[in-house]
Amino acid sequence: MKRYDAIKAVSDAILQDGLAEALFLKGSIARGEDDDYSDVDLYVVVTEDNFDVFLTRRIDYLEQYRPLVNWVEVNFVGPQIVGIFDDALHFDLYAVKPDGIPQTGAMKALHDPNGMLADYQNKPLSLTNEELTRCINNFTYLLTEIEAAYMRGDLIRCFSLFAAEYDVVSLLIRHVYDPQNSLLGNKGMDKVIPLAIHEELLAILELATPSNVIVATKRLLKHFEKTLLQLPTEVQSAMNREFYELLSSRIYELELK
Repeated sequence: MKRYDAIKAVSDAILQDGLAEALFLKGSIARGEDDDYSDVDLYVVVTEDNFDVFLTRRIDYLEQYRPLVNWVEVNFVGPQIVGIFDDALHFDLYAVKPDGIPQTGAMKALHDPNGMLADYQNKPLSLTNEELTRCINNFTYLLTEIEAAYMRGDLIRCFSLFAAEYDVVSLLIRHVYDPQNSLLGNKGMDKVIPLAIHEELLAILELATPSNVIVATKRLLKHFEKTLLQLPTEVQSAMNREFYELLSSRIYELELK
């Protein structure tokens, strides 16, 4: 399997260089949920003294597997190379310092001779009540944009807004049925939600053509309202319900053009 071949080739090159204190995997491979289409999330712990040198050698490490056809550098939890190899494998190589090891989600240690990862906390990838409330209020705000786009006849804009709303609902549903991983949203959600919910979400997507997007939006609202009732009472109390009722009623009143 190419992802494991890549992990071995890149890890071996890094360890031979002697700059790394620890190596570990995160993401679907660490959770034991990977398949032939999974990407690789490899983290390398490097001390302050070796950090800058390590950063200059990352492409060389990666290309011990195969040539990269594209790569970009970003900074998420630390300096990160997002690389795509010539066999289309997606490989994320992260560099972190000992005091910056991310503690959320599953972790699989590959090299840890000094026990740096022994106290790894494995914090859940879950939304807080405050984050859930923000999601709900953002969902409500986007209803104003959907109405405006629909009334202008801007169905492309309306469809893109529907997709954003669908993602919010996915986050909320994931939180109801898999709160430890709610930040994953719809990624692999079909494996953790009831079949009836999965089928309803697919049915909504089947409706969501540009010309029929307002029908799909109304059906999504119904599902959103049912999901709200399953969220913590603190979240239900904190949401701006007057705001939601005003804007949802306007969407329900829209007619197909």
